[in-house]
Amino acid sequence: MARRKNRNTSPAQQTVVQKTDNSWLTKLLAFFVGSGILAVLLGVAYQYFAGNISLEFVQAIGRAYEFQLKNDTPSDRTVKSFRIDPPRVQQVVYKVTEDVYADIDYQGSVSLPGGNVSYVPAAEFKELDGQRLPANSSLKFRVPPLSSRTWMAPEAAIVDVHYELESSNPVLSAIEGLLNVAGIRSSVRGIRYLVIDNYWTISQSASIDEAIRVFCRDNETMAKSSTCTAVR
Repeated sequence: MARRKNRNTSPAQQTVVQKTDNSWLTKLLAFFVGSGILAVLLGVAYQYFAGNISLEFVQAIGRAYEFQLKNDTPSDRTVKSFRIDPPRVQQVVYKVTEDVYADIDYQGSVSLPGGNVSYVPAAEFKELDGQRLPANSSLKFRVPPLSSRTWMAPEAAIVDVHYELESSNPVLSAIEGLLNVAGIRSSVRGIRYLVIDNYWTISQSASIDEAIRVFCRDNETMAKSSTCTAVR
């Protein structure tokens, strides 16, 4: 009885198959490169990871303040939280903007109308929570005053702002969560501001005197103001 020949693929045939597979991958890569699709994909990936979420002070509007939140990434974002920490006693200097009547007791202590304790409306601001910020867009919003008294305004104050955003896409949000856990990135961002005459500027100083000194040194128009003169 005749034996059947072994029809296993020979080494030469295997080499041909391997070359065919490599040729297919090479043609596919050449198509992506030639059509510009690869450049677009790399650009989107780079923009996503190198893109930025920024917060900018725009202007003072009456006693309130206008800010702008900018999303320079290619994915929609959702604001999880936006909080303004009220300045501590040693980080704020208030001034009276109107004539008011104050009571002075026999010990010389001064009591302002409504008491000497007031709250900071800006610390109660939560209107941004849950807001959606589309890709490559910006959102302007108003922050309440730093004093509940209409006749009182901060002459100088240190204010900390913390905000957290996440991708509106569930898959990207899950990836960001893993990166946060791994310590590669953090979704919570914090900015310290020095507020002088209703103008907010970024500051790294820990004390109000140091923040004012640096600000006055770098701002010629404010150098002759009463605020700058007081810390010399």
